[in-house]
Amino acid sequence: MRMRLTRDVELEDDGQRELMVEVFVHERRGGVAELRPAGAEWCVRWLRGTADLNRQGSGTATVRVTAPGLYRVRSVASARRARDAYVEVSEAEGALHATVLGVDDEVPRTTGPVLQSLEARFGITSARAERAAQRRDAADALADQLEAGCVYVVLPHVVLTVEGLEVPPLKAVSDKQLAYARAVRASAVHRFLSVMLARGAKLPRSNVEEQMPMLAGWMQSHLRAETESHYWLDGQVRAAPDIGVLGDAFRAARTAKVEMPADPLLHIDLAWP
Repeated sequence: MRMRLTRDVELEDDGQRELMVEVFVHERRGGVAELRPAGAEWCVRWLRGTADLNRQGSGTATVRVTAPGLYRVRSVASARRARDAYVEVSEAEGALHATVLGVDDEVPRTTGPVLQSLEARFGITSARAERAAQRRDAADALADQLEAGCVYVVLPHVVLTVEGLEVPPLKAVSDKQLAYARAVRASAVHRFLSVMLARGAKLPRSNVEEQMPMLAGWMQSHLRAETESHYWLDGQVRAAPDIGVLGDAFRAARTAKVEMPADPLLHIDLAWP
């Protein structure tokens, strides 16, 4: 059987007991991939085929499908026009048979209706929802812990506990913004301390023990000063990826030679496993 994907899927019974799929390829984009559900995502394996391409990497490709399964056939006619056909291949009487489940026009950052129905059918939609709920619960727990005045960071070489923090509530224009900003702030604090401890692994333990109270004292004053939700949300976007918004602020304070006295109300415990 031969399959072509242009404007629609064309199936032709050529008497062969295997499936040959022909697609358009534009700038080397396009082809046939086998899809397998893997938790909350698809496991994608692209199949190799023969291609008749010009110098720009455009033309046609022919891919041989030899096993039953679920396949995505992607035909890319131009930089702005691409289509995905979803095909279920089964085997009967020693021959492969293709059932076209539907065709989606490829739109950036969106999921087509056919793929949405397949994700629901194979449990990917529910798995993603469950994973998102778990992430929200973990973020809420981290935010609750921070607002209760405690941060607990575990790295392979050191465990840090900071207690006695005074963390003011965030000011936000909506409950949704507040929930997101709480999670972002808690994550930023945890990440900042993790980065600092990772760098401290190269220093003597006595240096880390001496500097951590000053570092935590600066963090305490910064949390007291920045209570607007938009600071954490906007800062997350602008911050350097490796150190985050708190790391950016700390680097600016060090550059400006801001005094960083230790906060005597904080309890800091460092343990080396």
